[in-house]
Amino acid sequence: QVLETYMFHSFLKARLNRKMDAFARLDLSTQSEEDRLDLMLFTPRRLTIEKMASKRISAERKASRRMVISMPNLQDIKLPESPTRNSSLRKVETGVGKGRLTPSKSITTFKIPEIHFPLMFQCVHSYYTDFFNHLSKAISTLPPENSALLARYFYLRGLVSLMQGKLLNALSDFQNLEKTDLRIFPTDLVRKIVETLPRSERLQADRKPELKRLISRVMEKQREVLKIDDHVKNFELPKTHMQLDDFVKRIQESGIVRDIDTIHRLFDALTVGQQKQIDPETFRDFYNYWKETEAEAQEVNLPPAVIEHLDKNECVYKLSCSVKTSYGVGKIALTQKRLFLLTEGGRPGYVPIAAFRDIEDVKSTTVAFLLLRIPTLRIKTLSKKEVFEANLKTECDLWYLIVKEMWAGKKMAYDHKDPQYTQQALTNVLLMDAVVGALQSSKSIYAASKLSYFDKMKNEVPMMVPKTTSETLKHKINPSAGEAFPRAIDVLLYTPGHLDPSERLDNAHPKLWCALNEGKVVVFDASTWSIQQHCFKMGRSKL
Repeated sequence: QVLETYMFHSFLKARLNRKMDAFARLDLSTQSEEDRLDLMLFTPRRLTIEKMASKRISAERKASRRMVISMPNLQDIKLPESPTRNSSLRKVETGVGKGRLTPSKSITTFKIPEIHFPLMFQCVHSYYTDFFNHLSKAISTLPPENSALLARYFYLRGLVSLMQGKLLNALSDFQNLEKTDLRIFPTDLVRKIVETLPRSERLQADRKPELKRLISRVMEKQREVLKIDDHVKNFELPKTHMQLDDFVKRIQESGIVRDIDTIHRLFDALTVGQQKQIDPETFRDFYNYWKETEAEAQEVNLPPAVIEHLDKNECVYKLSCSVKTSYGVGKIALTQKRLFLLTEGGRPGYVPIAAFRDIEDVKSTTVAFLLLRIPTLRIKTLSKKEVFEANLKTECDLWYLIVKEMWAGKKMAYDHKDPQYTQQALTNVLLMDAVVGALQSSKSIYAASKLSYFDKMKNEVPMMVPKTTSETLKHKINPSAGEAFPRAIDVLLYTPGHLDPSERLDNAHPKLWCALNEGKVVVFDASTWSIQQHCFKMGRSKL
């Protein structure tokens, strides 16, 4: 019984802190629209700054634990209290005065019931019952317009019902999240509950239309995930030469990228100067370089003094070798938002180079040093008079392509109000890097330039947005984001509601429902134009 109570609290803690699940998704509401879309679009796997900081803290705690455990006579030693550590990357300051601000969001406290002793079965059972009743009372007294708080109560009550073994009650509470706040819907937990339902309870659930729909949607989504995962887990390197169609299939199965147009450009890059087919050795070199780069990126460990300058959802996607620059000696780092210099010597530091949207010009040139001409990258920004210079030597041509592609992608994203372009540009530059690393030839830079999609588009077909469109357009959405190819939209349904959150009743904000082919539906919150529900299936018939 003691273990059962302990497991319950551990379970609550684990669920509440789980990344991008349950309550952690509340953080979406504090992010920019660009950050929200970054999470929903395909992004190559890299550690976010938030995860990097968490990893560092976890490592420090483990080291501290190992040190303490090794000490003799622990009961006789009083350890000094460690200073409280702020787990957030952003400094949180409360109070007024000296420029400090008070948090604008109100906090609601829910007092859980007291634990009854001794911890016999009856006491634990009574504890769960009290907890359930407390939450039910809070739910019944809460006005319907406070849907965000209602959702948290439903979530907690679902967990309590789960610990009581009342699985259908738990599913009903989680189903209520669809009416209150889908962002904290615990998909994995609901799927596990459904998989463990006894036959008798499954039959009861099937007789309730809302629960039947919930179960069907969750299990259909799981089947799609497993189908994709199986491809990646069972992926094998090819043993024969590949034509374009086979190459597309192999790249999609490898999990590197799904977009067909991008894979076509990658095929052109890897077949420069040869027949339009790819041999197994070239594919293997490309695949291994991509995976090795991905693994190396997981090991990037920025010091706290650098982390505090970056947004928590930023990732370091590429680091240069140590080079001499006009800002000092260090490594140039690339994230999805900016370039910065990771300085060396003494303690590593952060020196901003440029945000991609702030770049005015990029040039690849050479500077004289004794009898040598050293390849140099120059970046001019709108906000600084001085030009940044870096003696990148053999890396210069690749970085020139990379910076120009990210600059063009970011500009297009800003002009068209579509953050998806930034993600596509980022994928392009990582593919460029892998192509150069795999080919290792005099043609590798030319091959990588085949992937400069946005830079070529900017130079060849300038996509000028008319002034009236630019002033009117607030946000561009793409219901096919994350799909292998654009899907046709069979039906659009707009359900009106209250745009002002303070006026909404029972979470009645407007929604845009997009029915794609093959029975898929994507739902956008029309007050923020963020994806509220990504691709749930309602069978395979046309809607």
